[in-house]
Amino acid sequence: MVVAVELIYEIEPVGDREELLYRLRALKGLVDWVDVPDSPMGKPSQFSSIVSCLIRYLEGMDVIAHIRTIDLNSVALKSVLKSLTLCGVGRVVFIRGDLVPGATVVKDVEPESAVAIARQYSPGISPGLTLSLRKELEIILERVKLRADFYLVLNLNKQTVEKLVEVSREARRVGVKIYPYLVLATESNYDTLAKLLGPSKLLKRDEALQIASTCADLVDGFLISSPLDFKEGLSLLNSLRRLF
Repeated sequence: MVVAVELIYEIEPVGDREELLYRLRALKGLVDWVDVPDSPMGKPSQFSSIVSCLIRYLEGMDVIAHIRTIDLNSVALKSVLKSLTLCGVGRVVFIRGDLVPGATVVKDVEPESAVAIARQYSPGISPGLTLSLRKELEIILERVKLRADFYLVLNLNKQTVEKLVEVSREARRVGVKIYPYLVLATESNYDTLAKLLGPSKLLKRDEALQIASTCADLVDGFLISSPLDFKEGLSLLNSLRRLF
């Protein structure tokens, strides 16, 4: 029996408009959503909210924007949310964000309180949070009970699948969606990603396919991330689409 799951692809920051268009058009028809990170790994990059609006304008694709709350006060957050609503962006995930060297931290809004702000000021946008399977199960389940509309789940691997079973049970109970990351390790990106993220966060192609097949009935979809290797990420996406 084929399990219906949503497939999300992470659009890593690209500095060239034509390259962005090429990637979007390659993904169109294969993904349910594209996900736009904001300053991944703490490095300044294109502003996720602006790129998300551009994607909606250029290709009309469904987008998950990221908002780093460490950079915003509540007034700025409300303005960004209203702008995303105007652009037709359907989902936003709130992250605290890594501290970029030289930046000033704005201690006004936390990701959890941002969910409530989004529901009040931009009811057309579905707010989400992240959760990490590296944390204690009790802490993870308490975060699920916050009832963001959806959660992007970090650190899924063979060692954390058992935690995902419990997270899935709680997510179903409270009516929220969960989407684990599948962070693809390839010959061209492994050394760089292993240094930045750590080897335990990475999955080789066969591992990613096996975990996706094993966990498909526990989740609502998967988020494919293949930094520095779009070609292999697209290949994995095609394989997952054939599975689901």
